[in-house]
Amino acid sequence: MKSKELFKEFYQYVALNISGMLGLSCYILADTFFVSNGLGANGLTALNLAIPIYSFIHGSGLMLGMGAQ
Repeated sequence: MKSKELFKEFYQYVALNISGMLGLSCYILADTFFVSNGLGANGLTALNLAIPIYSFIHGSGLMLGMGAQ
């Protein structure tokens, strides 16, 4: 019985994680569309440089905030 509860909780966290990743991907896609319409090639270049920097800062914050050493 304990094993079923553990798997249920695990799949709940997995589903929430996947939905969060899909949401962020949709946000980046929409942001890219609007930046390309408004700023053109230079805006897309800046966005493609900023997204990995943002991802690194966000990942570092999550790692430190969750107690990884």
